[in-house]
Amino acid sequence: MHTQYEKTSLTKKEVATFGGYIDWNTQPSIFKQYPSFLFSYSFGEIEEFHFLELSRMITSKEQILTKLYYKLSTPSAGNLHPLELYIQVRGIKGVISGIYHVDAKMSKFVLLQEIEEDGLEGELGLSCKFEGIIAIVSCVPFRSEWKYGVRALRYCYLDAGHQIAAIQASATIYQKEMTILSEFDVKSFNFAIGLKDEETVCAVISFAKETEKKVKPLKKPLLHVSPTDYSDSNGDLFEVLQKQPVLKSEIFPINTTKEQILQRRSARKFENVPFKNGEIERIMHTLTKDVYPLVCYSILFGDEKNEAGIYLNSKLLQKGEYKDRLAGILVDQLFIKNAQMIVVVTSKHFSAEKLMLAGALVHKIALESSEFKSTGIGAFYDKKLQDFLGTENYILYVCALGK
Repeated sequence: MHTQYEKTSLTKKEVATFGGYIDWNTQPSIFKQYPSFLFSYSFGEIEEFHFLELSRMITSKEQILTKLYYKLSTPSAGNLHPLELYIQVRGIKGVISGIYHVDAKMSKFVLLQEIEEDGLEGELGLSCKFEGIIAIVSCVPFRSEWKYGVRALRYCYLDAGHQIAAIQASATIYQKEMTILSEFDVKSFNFAIGLKDEETVCAVISFAKETEKKVKPLKKPLLHVSPTDYSDSNGDLFEVLQKQPVLKSEIFPINTTKEQILQRRSARKFENVPFKNGEIERIMHTLTKDVYPLVCYSILFGDEKNEAGIYLNSKLLQKGEYKDRLAGILVDQLFIKNAQMIVVVTSKHFSAEKLMLAGALVHKIALESSEFKSTGIGAFYDKKLQDFLGTENYILYVCALGK
């Protein structure tokens, strides 16, 4: 993936060339919708589905000119939401066993195909039936590519990390055990669930228990519906995404509340107010012990307790006041000057897996504190940020934190 890192890196020349006017009236649809004649359960109707609803639901709507602007319980670069969520349900009392699409826009679970002796288990490399819920996160790259071009590759996986972490956080609240499934052929699985050349699976998560009953392959592939109302992609980005392995690693544990999940939104209007109650120290501790295989640098802007400078593993590497310089490296996003802390997530390897873990980590940081707000930042001059930190690690994600 080193080549993809280079291809998707930002320079001032590329930003100047690619930047410009965006006609939001041409934005592709951000919600996939299956035919209305299909059977469905509404959000709130099935108790066993509540944790999934919490992880992917509309929290607010706002009319901006002629467009309705949706905010979901999980953030997305540019609010483009290049993801979809499906579930297989088996053995839940009062619920039809089958494969469903989670329709966030209409707040319902749409039944795509009933299952009995058959199911997705075989496509996932499993020989027996699993009772419970298996969740499937897929990526629709054109939704992000429409605005961000080739760099959308990164945003798709960072957004997937946020979505997976949102599911993890909700599952923890509802005391659901979560297991990542990854030993299967992605192309074959895409075909089985009706995904063609515009959408590809990036993670499969089990909340189910294995039984001794053998399972048969699906009788037929699921109904295909295009995930956007149109597509103008040349297909290159999709080809790259489809070749990437799905998530294999378990996500960082997240301890939060339902209220935090529903209230959390990306914040950019910081007030330049210092943190209290040892919050910076707590975050630094988290970034030291909980982030393997990621490596996190912290840039503090300084307060009464903490000296301004660049930190790694709670150790001050270099003193200095870097607000202006860092704002420039983050593509002139001047709002960061009122933040208190910038976290830069890096890795020795660049891959879909590491990007998803980076998105999940930033989601964890956001959810686990009520003392501050935060925002993920995916736009930065890659080489300049590497030089600034004095590292050869790949830069995956940046997070600004403040009051």
